[in-house]
Amino acid sequence: MNKVLIITMAGVLALTLSEGAAANDKDQNSQQMQTRQVADPAAGGATASPREWEYLTALQKCELLVDAEKTKCVNAARKKYGQM
Repeated sequence: MNKVLIITMAGVLALTLSEGAAANDKDQNSQQMQTRQVADPAAGGATASPREWEYLTALQKCELLVDAEKTKCVNAARKKYGQM
């Protein structure tokens, strides 16, 4: 009976230590993610509304055009989306 008790306690101890190590790994991973998010200059916390995305998409379509057609397209997009 003594051997069973010792083996059981060793198993409980092993599981307890492994849970602590796993929690520590999760903490380190979350800290690394936070560091990456702060270090990313492109992120900046900026968000765009669906209307702004539509405006940007319209401007991208204008990039394929040249000269007067491009100017006309950009002006039409600005007028449509209220961006002057």
